[in-house]
Amino acid sequence: MVFSGKQYEISSLTNDKVKLINSLYHRKFRRDLNLFVAEGVRICKEALDNNWKIKYLLYNKQNKANLAIKNLANETILLGGDAVGVSSQILSKLLHKDNPQNVLGVFEQKWHYLPNSIDNKCIVALENVRDPGNLGTILRTMDGMGAGDCILINECTDPFSYEAVRASMGAVFNIKITASNIEQFLKWKSDKNISLIGTSLKKASNYTKANWKTPFILAMGNEQNGLSDKLVNNCDQLIKIPMHGKSDSLNLGVSTGILLYESIRKNPN
Repeated sequence: MVFSGKQYEISSLTNDKVKLINSLYHRKFRRDLNLFVAEGVRICKEALDNNWKIKYLLYNKQNKANLAIKNLANETILLGGDAVGVSSQILSKLLHKDNPQNVLGVFEQKWHYLPNSIDNKCIVALENVRDPGNLGTILRTMDGMGAGDCILINECTDPFSYEAVRASMGAVFNIKITASNIEQFLKWKSDKNISLIGTSLKKASNYTKANWKTPFILAMGNEQNGLSDKLVNNCDQLIKIPMHGKSDSLNLGVSTGILLYESIRKNPN
């Protein structure tokens, strides 16, 4: 049985719910509570449309007559979450910026296992990626090109951090995210006999010369150090993006986008 949520208002910055939601700015509390924050009417609606469980919807009470906000609040209540009217001051505190969105959603995290069947033609594996903006951008790019699975290997940044969710522009709700250590990942890759394409500066060919036959895994590494030697040594192909200026590398999110869309160019269907 699904129980309907409630609708009420909060006016105090020291309210317990405000304190709880504010704690989600820290990874420890997101992990302990299995919750995270997303902002904006469109993104929260996208989350609900994709069956993500909402716990709280906070909205600017000055805009409670707005039809989109009213509909979102009603849907939240029907799904068992609470719709809470708050001041713009509270939203600013919780979103850590001066001009916050009019809506903030608190959702349960959703993690997946390494897939049993390879339904997606392209899977992206990220090893030790540290920057949440890069991770969010990669999720957004994956969503745009139709890749559905992202595997986070070893010590990656949290995909449910404020920064990563914001940078993903809602794509975090459309991508299946899995956390794995490198041993589990390599065993799974071997069991599934799926091609692993990795980026490297050593013994690598131009990305336009790669065999992008699907399905494949595209492995991208840490912003400073790239892929580990262990992962490089288990790749079926090593590729690189040529640099013609004075910079020796591209932003990780940009690089991943170039490679993913090259795979589409080679596999237009």
